[in-house]
Amino acid sequence: AVLIACSKTDEKKVENADQQTVTTQEAPQPVVNHRYGIKSGVIFYDAPMGTKQELYFDDYGAKELFITSVDLGVAKSKNIEIRKDGFSYMYEEGKTEGTKRAWYVSDMDYSKADPETMERYKVKDLGTEVIDGKECKKFSAEFGSSPILTWSWNNIMVKSITKMGGNDFVIEATKIQDTSVDPKMFELPDGVTFKEM
Repeated sequence: AVLIACSKTDEKKVENADQQTVTTQEAPQPVVNHRYGIKSGVIFYDAPMGTKQELYFDDYGAKELFITSVDLGVAKSKNIEIRKDGFSYMYEEGKTEGTKRAWYVSDMDYSKADPETMERYKVKDLGTEVIDGKECKKFSAEFGSSPILTWSWNNIMVKSITKMGGNDFVIEATKIQDTSVDPKMFELPDGVTFKEM
């Protein structure tokens, strides 16, 4: 889903544009069933405005840790999101309070989208393109007034270009590792209280 954004607000907008709904708040089912084509891995991204992102996942995407670090020289921040068991837990490093909300999964594989979704977001299948030796599916779509191009490999986003106000916001994977991830990385931190949203 993830990751299609140049700022928090945009991220939510795009991420929540098209998803399955979690029906029960009490005991959400794991919302994920083999989202990704590999079991576990680590991906590092470069994003606009001094932003770096890291994605760690296991169980084909049923568990994810997503870290967004912003370094503007004068201001640094690190936001951490743990996604598992139907919930997303977000907090900022060094803070004692975070948020907990239902985790909606959006699928990068637009080829599986229904015709209504394809039409609504003007989704176009642009075939495949090789990036860093990986054959990626390439799609274009429009969310609101922001056209976006995405490249995905094994249903994992490798690159996206979002056009906003005449600018291109590019998020691109700099390193993709098909590797196992320490289960401890998906544990909620001690000392952080998560408020349900």
